[in-house]
Amino acid sequence: MTQPPPGEDITPATEVTAREHLEEVVEELAREPRLAFDTESNGFYAYQEKVCLLQISSAREDFIVDPIAIRDLSALGRLMANPAIEKVFHAGEYDVLCLKRDYGFQFENLFDTMIAGRILGVKELGLAAAIARHFGVTLSKKLQRADWGLRPLTQAQLRYAQMDTHYLLRLSDILKAQLRAKGRDDDAREACLQLAKIEPVIRGFDPDGFWRLRGRNRLSGRQLACLRELYLWRERQGRDADRATFRIMSEDLLVRLAAAMPADDKSLAAVRGMTPYLLRRFGSPLLHAVKRGAAAEPPREPARAVVRRGGKERRLFERLRLWRKAQAEREGVEPVVVLDSEAIRAIATRAAAENGDPLEALSALKRERYEAALRDLLKS
Repeated sequence: MTQPPPGEDITPATEVTAREHLEEVVEELAREPRLAFDTESNGFYAYQEKVCLLQISSAREDFIVDPIAIRDLSALGRLMANPAIEKVFHAGEYDVLCLKRDYGFQFENLFDTMIAGRILGVKELGLAAAIARHFGVTLSKKLQRADWGLRPLTQAQLRYAQMDTHYLLRLSDILKAQLRAKGRDDDAREACLQLAKIEPVIRGFDPDGFWRLRGRNRLSGRQLACLRELYLWRERQGRDADRATFRIMSEDLLVRLAAAMPADDKSLAAVRGMTPYLLRRFGSPLLHAVKRGAAAEPPREPARAVVRRGGKERRLFERLRLWRKAQAEREGVEPVVVLDSEAIRAIATRAAAENGDPLEALSALKRERYEAALRDLLKS
């Protein structure tokens, strides 16, 4: 169980399971200057991941909103887009992407406590570590892999979810003071503006994905055809059952089945990893998939686009990377705070091609801070 600090009695979160109640809560929260948010999703279990819980904390109260019970969360969109309300997350990239993907929310005025920790050079960036460090509270990790799509939720789940936002506003106050003392407010502001702008990339199923499975290099043409059929079968099974495909069958077992090409129940049972449950549940469909593969033409691996980088660009990238590492050590921050890898790659590519200003993509803040050093490095 999560243990509050001595003398602190934490009131259980208010559960919100009806649209009318949500409207009332949003009306109340719209008067708050700051709110903390977190989400729980079921990507570890479901074929199609979705947000299953949304936690909100004000300075006075904690709320847990149930998106499975309330289909229409548009009222929350008004909070997310309101620039007058600061939204505090911890490691919020995943939450922002999920909320944009599922509900089309747009975000203004974000603050991320993990981003702040990275800028401050904190080594342990997890929320549990931050809360233990600043509040003396030990958060349980037992429910990290819980299936949040199942109902009813247990009291332990509700308490676990509540703790993810309960301390966030106070934590943000501490980190903001440290950022000001270190003179790194602008870094946090810039990074959080970028966080608000990220957009989800929706990727559909790739029927050629079996080429990327570990161990497929050991398979011959007919075995690869079997692997393709088994891979397609697993995808259909996961979609129909709304279950994560790796929970239907592991990739390693798919490869072993394709290598063995079992033709009957006995040879199927001999494949390592074929449990009695899998044999009973999927034995016949698996044999049919192998049979289809054995009768099919061996697949041809699709051509892949290969980005070939010249020696000059590679050398520039490495020099920039080493400079970034040294600069981060001088500043006492994580290297990504100085420049992310995308920025380094862009500088190296443009400088090697002598195509315009290599620092063109840098923000005003990064230019002010690093332009002179970067131009000296590129000249030399």
